[in-house]
Amino acid sequence: MFFDLTWAYLTKVHSQNVVHVEVFFDPQTHTERGVAFDVVINGIKKALEKGKEELNISYKLIMSYLRHLSEEEAFKTLEEALPFKDWIDGVGLDSSEVGNPPSKFINVFEASAKHGFKLVAHAGEEGPVEYIWEALDHLKIDRIDHGNRCLDDDTLVQKLIEDNIALTLCPLSNLELKVIQKMEDHNIVEILDRGIMATINSDDPAYFGGYMNENYYETAKVFNLSKDQLLQLAINGFEASWLSPEEKDKHILNVKNYFSALN
Repeated sequence: MFFDLTWAYLTKVHSQNVVHVEVFFDPQTHTERGVAFDVVINGIKKALEKGKEELNISYKLIMSYLRHLSEEEAFKTLEEALPFKDWIDGVGLDSSEVGNPPSKFINVFEASAKHGFKLVAHAGEEGPVEYIWEALDHLKIDRIDHGNRCLDDDTLVQKLIEDNIALTLCPLSNLELKVIQKMEDHNIVEILDRGIMATINSDDPAYFGGYMNENYYETAKVFNLSKDQLLQLAINGFEASWLSPEEKDKHILNVKNYFSALN
């Protein structure tokens, strides 16, 4: 099942010209119902490798802790993950944000970092701007998932710009989850114009009505994005990734060449 789901995702995004993915998975969703950790990750990994070989899609894999569960449960998941640590590039924090601040998971994130994992966390989507500060100051994350509420704090905006911290914005899932009431309410253009490294992403695309192209298209349509804005968003996506500098440069050059060829 996990192979089939991952492969279906990869073939879909391949049809949309996606060349690199950084995929989240929530093992606790499955281990809680008796599915072994190795069953989950083996299926995902086999599909990602097949996608790399047959579709030329590079990947990074991110294991998320479910924030509505305890930190003790997150530590159990970390222990289960360690035999597969070479397969996992980073850890994240997702699920119900409100009432589950990042500071709840300080210890497990510190332990995860010691094992060499990169760190990300959902913050400031449904939760307040203070959660973004907590994720940065307490969890020491490398980038922010969502982060819509960052504009509530000018000091935070300045920090994000100075430290070159990216936001992985997901407009269509924000709409589906009622973080915004209509696409016109999204603040992605203001975030981009303020100089923050805004990126466009898909979030549970099969559920929230949009893969990468749909998120780009709907955002571009609603805000009448300029060629320069679309170019910057595409470049930001690669800059914010965990690809090597050489791989980033290669993809960014391709993006620039593509835009240069447009009328």
